[in-house]
Amino acid sequence: MTTEPKHPSPEQPMGEAPNDHATHGSAPQGEMAILAELHKQIEEKQQSYLRVLADYQNFQRRSRENEMRARDHGVTHVARAIVPVLENMDLALGHDLRSLDANKLADAVNLIRSELLKALGQCGIERIDPTPGEEFNPTFHEAVMQQSADKIAPGRVAQCLQAGYRFGDVPLRSAKVAITPKPDA
Repeated sequence: MTTEPKHPSPEQPMGEAPNDHATHGSAPQGEMAILAELHKQIEEKQQSYLRVLADYQNFQRRSRENEMRARDHGVTHVARAIVPVLENMDLALGHDLRSLDANKLADAVNLIRSELLKALGQCGIERIDPTPGEEFNPTFHEAVMQQSADKIAPGRVAQCLQAGYRFGDVPLRSAKVAITPKPDA
């Protein structure tokens, strides 16, 4: 049996092979396999995206929880250091203050002050109390006035007017100081 060569139909342009899927209404098997593979890849990517999104949301939640836990731990640490100071103040105030002489009252206040400074030190808070002649540091010192001082170089601390406090390298309050004037140029 001999087969006749196929001639293009009048609707089909010359040089194109007949389109089997157009006449049969379905794509060839190769295209179906490619489409199935692409759908599979899309599904995998979508699942991967959803896993990454869930991981990120869990990370955000854990980060918030860790931040709150760290803050609470810090507050607890400070409170534990300061509560004994408050208890000693309560004990001191429980006495009849009219019967105490000024020296005993001053001693009690100094004791409570030193306990409070110790408690702050346990929390990492340091006192900034520059001495005369110390180099002026604008990070931790606030110059509020100029004051002449013998034997102190110009631009250095002449006197500490109010102590400051810092937490590591972060100033909580700068020390207020008087500095020696620089000679006019």
